[in-house]
Amino acid sequence: MTEMISNVNDLGNVLIRSDLNVPIINGNITDDYRIYKSMEILDKIMDNSKTITFSSHLGRPKKKGLDFTLEPVAKRMSEILNKKVNFIDELYGKKVKESLQSADYKINLIENLRFDEGEVNNSDEFAKNVTNPFDSYIFDAFGASHRNHSSVVSFGKYLNSYQGPLMGKEIEQLDKLLSNEKNGYVVLLGGAKISDKLNLIENLLPKVEHLLIGGGMCFTFYKSMGYEIGKSLLEDSFISEANKLLNSEHGHKIILPTDFGVTELIESQSREDLNIEHFNNKHIGIDIGPNTVSLFSDYLLSSKNIFWNGPMGIFEIDNFSKGTREITRIIAKSSAYTCIGGGDSVSAVNKFSNLKYFNHISTGGGASLEYLEGKKLPGVNIYNSLII
Repeated sequence: MTEMISNVNDLGNVLIRSDLNVPIINGNITDDYRIYKSMEILDKIMDNSKTITFSSHLGRPKKKGLDFTLEPVAKRMSEILNKKVNFIDELYGKKVKESLQSADYKINLIENLRFDEGEVNNSDEFAKNVTNPFDSYIFDAFGASHRNHSSVVSFGKYLNSYQGPLMGKEIEQLDKLLSNEKNGYVVLLGGAKISDKLNLIENLLPKVEHLLIGGGMCFTFYKSMGYEIGKSLLEDSFISEANKLLNSEHGHKIILPTDFGVTELIESQSREDLNIEHFNNKHIGIDIGPNTVSLFSDYLLSSKNIFWNGPMGIFEIDNFSKGTREITRIIAKSSAYTCIGGGDSVSAVNKFSNLKYFNHISTGGGASLEYLEGKKLPGVNIYNSLII
């Protein structure tokens, strides 16, 4: 169900819940992708709003500090827009009301929502206090939609509330994968642990044509088949689960690496490429090897749709990054529809390619994975979609 907004001031003083949870080190933002995506809504609502106030969490602060304040985000927003974004170092109260009444400030950003325990505790009183001076609320933070927090599920009780366009785009893209409306869907999963993606694999395996697995998680699969994996990453308690997946009805869809970049000491950054059959008890798998890159390339380049989440190895170290680098470039030149799950995959794209070569870059992180696992997320589809 959608609701049309037509008159210029229909939104009045609007509060937006965005996902501005960006990495900040010593006050400096190291990746501003989520900031750019969050501000796309301005083109849609600028003329329909009296004022626009962004809100977000940042990290998991135990107390206020330089790496948890949203002030650097307001500064970066101002630079991107080339206009003042007023930072309010409060969540509610006098300063917020004065900013909304001031003719000097059209766009505002309030402080980190998690500076008040009412956010994480889903306090109704906190929700009432924050929303009090506003007329409308737009929830546009897919990356927070898996949290039962106040700004996710309670702010909307007290205002005219809508699901934002970024939320809608995320849901639309992920639903394509879940429904698999087109043939030829390849999913590529990487990362360290099978435990992080077990539910995701179980839910997607019946729906996809092929499931390619790289990264440290693949060694638990090989251990379940009796291979020597040396000192590579292993989750002992998931060996039986890995074996069940391989021997399940759809287990034939799982494609594992055949060779790996290995080292005996990560700190040495030395590397040799070996087939899995040649591992000894000292070897540590740190990347997929060239034969696997070629194998994965065949599947990826013949696919019509690709979803990728997780690097192929320790891509932060140059000599261990070859597999992730080549896979990134292969997907970038693919003619398939490409959807990239957030986090380290986005970092890999930024390092080895360009975001413009991919159709959809998810900002969701953990929320994306939980949604693809089939879980019902607290913040998804609880408000009417906003259409301007």
